[in-house]
Amino acid sequence: MSRFKHSIDSEHTDPWIARVGKIILNFSAIEMESIHWFVQLSEREFEIKAIVDSPFTSRVTQVMRHIDDRTIGVQWRKRSLRAWNEALKLAHLRNQVAHNPIIFGWSKVPEVGVPDILGIPNLRARNSANSQWLLSTHSADRSINAMVAIAKTLAELRIEWCATRDQGKAPPLKVEPRLWYKVRRRVGLVMHTLRGRRGH
Repeated sequence: MSRFKHSIDSEHTDPWIARVGKIILNFSAIEMESIHWFVQLSEREFEIKAIVDSPFTSRVTQVMRHIDDRTIGVQWRKRSLRAWNEALKLAHLRNQVAHNPIIFGWSKVPEVGVPDILGIPNLRARNSANSQWLLSTHSADRSINAMVAIAKTLAELRIEWCATRDQGKAPPLKVEPRLWYKVRRRVGLVMHTLRGRRGH
């Protein structure tokens, strides 16, 4: 950590401000898709009202369950689950950037010009192995492009499902007792909290 430079209102922030902003904004499009997907595939009012309080991971888990229940084809299901699994990986990056301090660093000497890595100490980590995390300019740009691609793919797959449903060709919604839904959702929230406390 000795090579990280901490400063206030650094002259080097502009290139990184753009990258950090794009990470937050582009991932918000994926978060919005998770709500769109849930509303369209769930169609149960009591589920939709509860989704506002659900963490992203928990929400996506429920969306993926609906994908299995209401799939409109093998390839559609495969592409949808793959896209949401990629979204979960990108959520980890977004959370690291959004919820931890950011400090600048250089990957080589001499330390001149714009810093090419961000050092992000993970203050929530429970062990030293997970306490330090680096993000290079190349990795940041690649992740931003991935977020854009995933958001577009999810929108396309959602629109495809909605069109199929509107033609009466999507599988019907499975009826699930409201009490069982509440119990399962509560268990999911507890597991999500426990994973967060362990630094995952």
